Amino acid sequence: MHFKIIQFEDFLKYTKAFLPYFFVSLLVIETVYLLLQLHKYKKKETAINLLTGGISIVAQSILKIFFFTNIYPKVYSHRLFDITLGWHQVFITLFLYTFLQWLTHMLEHKIRIFWCLHEVHHSATQMNITTGLRTSIFDLVSLEMMYLLIPLFGFHYVFYFFFYSINKFWGSFIHLNEKLVSNIPFLKYFLVTPAGHHLHHARNIPYLDKNYGELVPWFDHIFKTYEKEEVEKIEYGTLKVTEEIGFWKSQTHEFKALWRDIKSTNNYYHKLLFLFMPPGWAPGNFDNTANVLQRRYYE
Repeated sequence: MHFKIIQFEDFLKYTKAFLPYFFVSLLVIETVYLLLQLHKYKKKETAINLLTGGISIVAQSILKIFFFTNIYPKVYSHRLFDITLGWHQVFITLFLYTFLQWLTHMLEHKIRIFWCLHEVHHSATQMNITTGLRTSIFDLVSLEMMYLLIPLFGFHYVFYFFFYSINKFWGSFIHLNEKLVSNIPFLKYFLVTPAGHHLHHARNIPYLDKNYGELVPWFDHIFKTYEKEEVEKIEYGTLKVTEEIGFWKSQTHEFKALWRDIKSTNNYYHKLLFLFMPPGWAPGNFDNTANVLQRRYYE
């Protein structure tokens, strides 16, 4: 039986049509449950999540349509390798896509200018499914350009958009409130679970910069960035954000802090390093990066 790419295009179309309804249903069920039973739902933070998510979804939708109809087909037409269409493309693309997701996520934590964008997502102090929508309104493309490597290497862009859609859905699901979802022992070896991703959002020093995977945990295990909740109970937020903050502050406070650091030195090399070194870096022996803080913690 010959492999037909149109089968995957149809499947992708039906999947993307179904997932929004599933996501909204899940959002409503969780919100009602927490409001009625727990009385601890942070309405202000959830409203900010939905606002930023709404802005980002509109912008991303326009960009994704443009990329899907123009950029990705163009890159694929200039691919470096001619790989025969078949099921092997699906599995290799899954491996490549999840690696690029792990890599870009790691860089968002390790390069400060990207952290200024990504930190918006981590500034949430409670986990619920709307946290997956909490993103920077200024981050339209950034590191996602790295996914162009998939069609450039000869893998059909339809496969990328299929895994992108699944990852977006699963990436929302893993933000479910911990009161609703506990650990899922068997599943955690094949997929990132809510319990595993919740730790990624912790501001506890032992848990900083851990569990970058959003769909599969394989690369966290390979590169030793996987961690379990064994040292401390998780506290959400960042080292600088420990309570709810407003919409505009969540979008800009890291950029303001970066600008203050850049202005604090007359050394242009240090000014440049402030942009690209990890958050917490400072000239001399004044580092407070995640690696330094963790080393001190365990000393």
